[in-house]
Amino acid sequence: MAIKRVTLNTLSYLVEEIKERYVEKSAIGALGGADEVGIENLAEDLKNLINGKANAATTLAGYGITDGMTAAEIVSAISTAIAGVDHLSRVEVETTENIDVSAPDAEKKIYMVKNEEGTSENLYSEYMVIGGKLEKVGDWKVDLTDYAKTTEVTTAIANALLNYAKTVDVTAAINAAIAGLIQLDDLSVSITGTGNVITNLGYDSKTGKFTAAKGLTALTETDFEEITEQEIKSLFS
Repeated sequence: MAIKRVTLNTLSYLVEEIKERYVEKSAIGALGGADEVGIENLAEDLKNLINGKANAATTLAGYGITDGMTAAEIVSAISTAIAGVDHLSRVEVETTENIDVSAPDAEKKIYMVKNEEGTSENLYSEYMVIGGKLEKVGDWKVDLTDYAKTTEVTTAIANALLNYAKTVDVTAAINAAIAGLIQLDDLSVSITGTGNVITNLGYDSKTGKFTAAKGLTALTETDFEEITEQEIKSLFS
């Protein structure tokens, strides 16, 4: 790692910068030798500014604010404002004769009057009280044109399932398909002839029957006798 060399000119420049940026203790008087600066050491304007500051508080009054609303007052003001807003409500009446245009809240309602010319009892006429008089403002009806009826939904589901087999149909089809196939219970083996060597083997693919025939007798372990050690020695005597 290289060591950087500091020249005299660099140190001189640094000293001048320090002098320019920071004042000497003697330039700030008695405060220069003090470890702490108290409020009594400050100018009068600065003292007044510090003394007039607001201390930490939990209410507006603690900060000297006396015209602020409390939480309860804010809630009350909001409730009052909402109560003063006009709200329209929908009311169903038999005829216009049942509408009291002089009622205090008459102008805040939309009256739904049954229109006798409607179809399927789903047509209404709308009335409102405007300026103390009853005015017809339009007609309203429930339009169920785009909605399917129960019978239509049932028919659509039935049609959609036409290409699908029922459980009983699937079961019947499976049973019919395997009816002509050989099952495990059909497999069997029958052996004919004498001896202990299979000389012929057959299989019937329609019935699943195996047939085997014996025609020879092969020597087995019991047909051999062990040569004793004495007999072997006698061969070389």
